[in-house]
Amino acid sequence: MFRSAIALWLGLCLCLAAPALAAEADAPARPADGKPAAAAPAPDKPKPAPDKPAEAKPATPPAPEKNKPGTDKPAEAKTPDAKAAEAKTAAPEAEQPKDWQVLLSIHQESLVQQAARFKSMEGLLPKNVRRFRTELSNLEGKLDELNLILSLSGGNPWEMRAVLSDMGRLRRAADTLMGPFTDSREELDKIAAKLGSLKEDFTKRLDDDLEAPIAEAINYYLRYIKGVAASLTAVRVALDKELGPAKDFLESLSASEEALKKRIPLAWKQYYFTPTSELFSLKAWSALPNQAQLWLRSNGSMTASILQGTDKTRALSSCLRFGVGLLLLVVADVLATLRLRRRLPDKAMLAGLRRVWWLAGLSLAARWVSGDAPLLMQEVLNALAEILLAAALAGFSWLLARPDKDQGKAPANPLRPLWLLFSLGLLLQIADLPEPAMASVWIVLLLGFVALSRRGAAKGAGTVAFLAGRAGTPLAVGLSLVAALGWQHLSFLILTGWFLALTALQTGIGLSRRLAAWQEAHAGDDGASFARRALVDSLGYPLLYLLLFFTVLYWLSTELGGQDMFVAAVSFTVTLGGLSLTLGRLALILTGFFATRSLLFFVRSFLRDLPKRSPGIDSGVCDVLETTSLYLLWGLYTLISLFLLGFSFTSLAVVAGGLSVGIGFGLQNIVNNFIAGLILLFGRSIQAGDTIQIDTTWGKVAKVNIRNTVVRTFQNATLFVPNSDLISGKLINWTHRDPTMRRDITVGVAYGTDTDKVRGILLEVAKAQPHVLRNPEPVVQFSAFGDSSLDFLLMVWVDNVAYGAGTESDIRFAINRRFREEAIEIPFPQREVRIVAGADTPTAIVAAAAAGADD
Repeated sequence: MFRSAIALWLGLCLCLAAPALAAEADAPARPADGKPAAAAPAPDKPKPAPDKPAEAKPATPPAPEKNKPGTDKPAEAKTPDAKAAEAKTAAPEAEQPKDWQVLLSIHQESLVQQAARFKSMEGLLPKNVRRFRTELSNLEGKLDELNLILSLSGGNPWEMRAVLSDMGRLRRAADTLMGPFTDSREELDKIAAKLGSLKEDFTKRLDDDLEAPIAEAINYYLRYIKGVAASLTAVRVALDKELGPAKDFLESLSASEEALKKRIPLAWKQYYFTPTSELFSLKAWSALPNQAQLWLRSNGSMTASILQGTDKTRALSSCLRFGVGLLLLVVADVLATLRLRRRLPDKAMLAGLRRVWWLAGLSLAARWVSGDAPLLMQEVLNALAEILLAAALAGFSWLLARPDKDQGKAPANPLRPLWLLFSLGLLLQIADLPEPAMASVWIVLLLGFVALSRRGAAKGAGTVAFLAGRAGTPLAVGLSLVAALGWQHLSFLILTGWFLALTALQTGIGLSRRLAAWQEAHAGDDGASFARRALVDSLGYPLLYLLLFFTVLYWLSTELGGQDMFVAAVSFTVTLGGLSLTLGRLALILTGFFATRSLLFFVRSFLRDLPKRSPGIDSGVCDVLETTSLYLLWGLYTLISLFLLGFSFTSLAVVAGGLSVGIGFGLQNIVNNFIAGLILLFGRSIQAGDTIQIDTTWGKVAKVNIRNTVVRTFQNATLFVPNSDLISGKLINWTHRDPTMRRDITVGVAYGTDTDKVRGILLEVAKAQPHVLRNPEPVVQFSAFGDSSLDFLLMVWVDNVAYGAGTESDIRFAINRRFREEAIEIPFPQREVRIVAGADTPTAIVAAAAAGADD
């Protein structure tokens, strides 16, 4: 029964799966050359199972014997219902799938899926191979053209830079072309890995002691996997064969790019710093017609290729992309104008901003289009992008820097003549005229700039106008002499640097003026945050000019070789002893300095305003935090700066050891005061605002520094007290924990005065003072019987030590006034002298004493 159920299930599976698998296995694989590959061996059909599925029936138990001994009755025949119940209980296992059945079904589905994926890839392979070969051949031809142009360029760095950009475009095109084939190769590897996994699983099943039908089914699948794997291997070999030339092309392209990248810096160096004497050479002038014809023929052929030749499609595509960029600029301009018109009522400023926007946008569009443009068109577009960007920067800097009173008159930008000269010089460099003609035209342009500058020198005002006009005249004359001596390319580089430096200076002046106006407008704004004030005051201006400096450096670096030259300039190292410094590290150190200063400004502003915002916070705590943050932040900045300078911390330990020796001898007092200052700061025995008394000197603590304490005396004298003296000496802090103080006033009255009346007057006078506390209340004590008076002591508590002396004086004035009103005498000291006459006493003295006694 069990074997019959297995045979029945296996037969059904094979009948359903065999036609589809056989059709996929019989499909021949086509390699790249288009010829059909050898078909994968079709797996053999499985042998029929011993028990045919059509004849398999449930077994019925044998009928018992009729004449069994000991039995008188014959066997009773079973009813149909009883037979059905017996069949259900006899074969439950045959109706439920076993584990190996489920596993075989899963593997079968996976195998069919992998075969279908492979079949779809195999069908598309011939068409893709033909397209791949055609496009790869075109790329190889374009690379040959670029190498030819490079060999005929004569070391012109402008053309070499354009060729390098075109090589980058070829690399992107090759990567795009190889992408589908590389993905297909990876997909085939995944299919092969999956087939290998299936084969391994089936092989492991064969190692078990399986019944014949199961083993036959597994062998069938193994033969099918072998056939599919053979076809897959053929396709993989074909793909590798096609990818081989493409990889060789990429290697050749990479080698050409690396060689060109190494040549370009040297070409720029030779282009700018190698003089030519062809301006005064008769041979060069006589060869000028031939060179001009060659120049016209070369540029004419490239122009014809753009208009009607092989580059026509690329040129049209570039024009289309430029049109798309122009459309985007129009849309953005309309949207921005609608928003700014409501917020910016100044029409002249709005017009200027739109002009700058259009110049910058057209520059970006030209730069974007030049990436896929033909070679000549690429050079022209790059030059146009640079000219437009320079105009945008010059215009933006003038919008920021021009005076507000002249905005309605739209004064001329002092950088406009210099920008015009820069633009013409750049176009002249791109045109690459023969040397005698180029030098002559450049000298004429420089002299024309001199005449234009002298005419407009009197109109301009300001630093930039002076540098661009009056100072630019001798510069242009000097550049003309430099060009006449054969350094025409270097003279253009100097002019570019001068123009960029003045543009950066004008931008910095304008931004500084705008920031100052913004600060002045928000000076009384209580809502201005500490961070904003700190950034503007301590960090904004220095970082602004630092950013402008690196912008100019980057622009000049692009003229000398691109981004690699900028990286080389920033990373150029100057070594001095054990210290090494680069321009990038110097910029980081300067940035860290201003950032630290800005952070300190933020901390100080926050801590100084903290007692106002939270009255419960003691101002002394803020002073401690301010001083601690000051030394902590500057100490951290110093360590980071030493690390950036390449200072070894081992050497720092040696220096610290030397300092310890110096401290032991010459710096002992300084260190003593420093430690004492830390004790005062953290111990808070003296804080800013405390009233202290040193010997007989009274004063108010202004600030506790690390080295000394600043005390402002009541006579408005500044007293600098070393911290060590405050720690080791004796002083009185009248406001250490409580600003209240007791003042004692001594009063004497004549003998015979009513003491209760005196006591009442004193208490009345004391309670009438506004700064005298009611708790504890004033107290009057009868202190002594004096020689001439009855002495009383009035003790009062003043709410603040600052009012102690004034309150005491007011009380004395009031006591004196009340005693006069009440006829109470304040006696002055009296002494009674009696002279006893003796034998030796002169008569005159005795007579005088007697006369005084009579009086």
